[in-house]
Amino acid sequence: MRCVTSAALAVTLGFLTAGCGEKKSFDGPTVDAFTGRVVSDGKPVSFPAGEVVQLKVIHDKAKSFGIPLQTDGSFKIGWMPIGKYSAILIRQTEGGKGGPNMYNVPSGFEIETGKTEYTVELGKGWKQ
Repeated sequence: MRCVTSAALAVTLGFLTAGCGEKKSFDGPTVDAFTGRVVSDGKPVSFPAGEVVQLKVIHDKAKSFGIPLQTDGSFKIGWMPIGKYSAILIRQTEGGKGGPNMYNVPSGFEIETGKTEYTVELGKGWKQ
C-alpha cells in the first residue's frame, strides 16, 4: 500500500510541475530580462572574490527581489515588475562570519518599459 501511495504522489507531483516553467508571481506589467551594474560617483564598483553580494530591491507595491551581483558589480536578471524600488546593497563574507554589511542605496532603482540596461548609483555615502 505504501508503494502505491508513493507512486501516486510522485505521479501527481510530476503532473503539477511538468511544463510549469518560471511563473511570474506579480499581477501587473513586467520586463522579461535586463542587465546592469552598480557604480559609485559614476565609476564601476567591484567586490572581493568570496563575498556574496546582492541588491535587495523592494517594489513600490511591497514585493521584494534579490539581484545577485558579480565581483565586477554587474548583474543579469530575468523578469521583474515595472516600477520604482527602494534598494539595499547587502554584502556577506563567504561562510557568513560576522553579520552582513548593508547599505541603503539613496536613489533607489526604477524598472522602465523597454529599457534593458541599468546603472544603479550607490551615491556619495558609499565606502568600499
